[in-house]
Amino acid sequence: MRVLIILSLAIPIALQICIAVLLIWRKLQKRFPWFLAYILYALIEAVTRLAASGSRHAYLIVYWSTAVPGIVFTVLALRESFLAIFWSETRLRWFRLIFWSCILAAIVYVGWQAWALSPRQVPRFLSVILRLESGLDILISIFGLLYAGAIGLFGILEHQRATAIILGFTANSSVAVFGWITRSVFGTKFRVLSEWIPAVAYILAEAIWTKDLLRQERTLPERKQTLEQMSSVMDRYIEIVHRYLGSER
Repeated sequence: MRVLIILSLAIPIALQICIAVLLIWRKLQKRFPWFLAYILYALIEAVTRLAASGSRHAYLIVYWSTAVPGIVFTVLALRESFLAIFWSETRLRWFRLIFWSCILAAIVYVGWQAWALSPRQVPRFLSVILRLESGLDILISIFGLLYAGAIGLFGILEHQRATAIILGFTANSSVAVFGWITRSVFGTKFRVLSEWIPAVAYILAEAIWTKDLLRQERTLPERKQTLEQMSSVMDRYIEIVHRYLGSER
């Protein structure tokens, strides 16, 4: 068991060092300071957990005490990349309405799932942390779907680095949520599987980030359609929907 824990920490540590070096080498620390901060925190977190892996009691204390700050850095890094792409679009009222409506729906779903599928054989405090982590994973997965939809709607092909950051977080959360489902349904019966799924998910995310940073950033022509033109098209679609709903009454 300890060998598995060491491997699940040693591999991410190597990739985290590589990602941090590549971020600085590509001079991206000013464009994505929160993502760099997230990687550095994750590196310190992994090293601390690895040092405490000799004692299960100490490891659990370190693990749960470092979980919440990691969630905060994740949210800040995601927000940073999202705004780097959609800063102009956030001025559109319909864009904000659709985005926050979807996020609210996701929060409601997460709350219901946490109530209906609370993890078995887990103390109350750990259950709260698990719900927070699993809720964030579900929210990030839905956020990734919203991002993909917005990319298709606005025809955005640039922002390679920010897209890779969001893709990595989305892949991590989408796979890691199965670990939480395993714990919720089976408790500690498949503990090794439920613990290894998030580890593999995070290694996948780091592989995505590393692969992107190893490549040169591509340059693409600017979008032919302006923000005002896209907003006008969307307003016409909304007007058609309103007319249709009005005619149904």
